[in-house]
Amino acid sequence: MRTPLFTSLAIALWLAGFATARAVPITINPSDDGALYTCYGCNPVNNGGYVLVAGYIQGIVIFPTAPIWGSIGQAVLTVNPYGLPLFSTDIDVYGIRENSGFISANDANAGTYLGTMHLPSNLGYGQDASFDVTSFMLTANSAYVGFNLRDTGGPDVLSSMEYNYGHPSQLHVTVVPDQSSTWELFVLALGAVGVIGWRANGKSASCCSRL
Repeated sequence: MRTPLFTSLAIALWLAGFATARAVPITINPSDDGALYTCYGCNPVNNGGYVLVAGYIQGIVIFPTAPIWGSIGQAVLTVNPYGLPLFSTDIDVYGIRENSGFISANDANAGTYLGTMHLPSNLGYGQDASFDVTSFMLTANSAYVGFNLRDTGGPDVLSSMEYNYGHPSQLHVTVVPDQSSTWELFVLALGAVGVIGWRANGKSASCCSRL
């Protein structure tokens, strides 16, 4: 009579382990992207062209966070060239917590410095360069996140929503289920084990009473 109990317990443990180990990749496209011109008298926002990085011109890409469910395991920002050659292979990345999915003049010179993205010198059309933004994403807690891209040289012409060879800049997030969901699943499975055990004991007692 113990076999169903051990089988159910094994299933419960397997389900909990499966939920914990499962990782799901999510690819998020921008809600807006373009360039910010920080020179005096310049039109500050150009979100109908390229993601352009060139000294006083800062590239900007904004992503929605709504597609992200569960806990973030890893988050990576990718960019790819729309124009070659790339004149600067080092791009400083700044993270911005956004309430709107559209670029504004306030995004110029904004954000927390996250580090420097090193572009491969032989990066070609349709090839992505990546930069890990996991630490920023874990603490962002905003409806949108923006990434302000800057360099001291340039120009670097990167793909945008309007101009690209396959796709614009993207945010790749790997998520895993929340631990609370995993424990809820485990508790429900254990409850099922208890019910099976109760029914098995009831049948055993009934059988013995007839004897």
